[in-house]
Amino acid sequence: MTIITVRQGSVTDADVDVLVNASNTLLKLGSGVSAAIRSACGAGYQEFLNGELARHSTGHGGLEPGAVVVTHAGTHPRARFVAHVAVMDYRDTILPRAPDEARIRLGSEQLWQAIEALPLDDIAVGMVALGAGTGNLGVRLPTDIACETLQAHLARGPSKLRQVVFHGFSMLEYVNVLDAVSRHFSIDLGDVPAEVREHLRSLRSAS
Repeated sequence: MTIITVRQGSVTDADVDVLVNASNTLLKLGSGVSAAIRSACGAGYQEFLNGELARHSTGHGGLEPGAVVVTHAGTHPRARFVAHVAVMDYRDTILPRAPDEARIRLGSEQLWQAIEALPLDDIAVGMVALGAGTGNLGVRLPTDIACETLQAHLARGPSKLRQVVFHGFSMLEYVNVLDAVSRHFSIDLGDVPAEVREHLRSLRSAS
């Protein structure tokens, strides 16, 4: 059985096997989640990703939007892998660059499949809202899509996913991610602070 949890903070602080990076078609570690990944995975990690891009690049000079490339996690003290989901399109000849719902759905579907293919059992994953920052989608839509695709993935049969930990960096993001995830999965709210539960009640009474 896969345990679904939600926590506040950076995904790079999680005690998981796989970190999910909201990346781009050039595997460039820029701002937001990618900046945290760059810092947590050590010096030389971007150079390593440049080599991975050369191996996985398509004829358009980068990854296809929605593609997933799984790499090692550099010098991260806990995670063993990073799953880079190409949500932003940085290829020079292709527009638009920002992700839409279809791209987030494609990337999420390919993400779960790519993680299942790893040479690990009982995998714990640190999940983020794909396209929330630079992609300007906010956390709600990407989180809903991630939950929907995860539910569909788990319904197909046995899975190596032991735990998926959804993350919201700020308190506001955390509350919104928690609200979204708990509408799809049964979440133990016993350890959630009373003020957060009150925010949840307010969100749901307004919807």
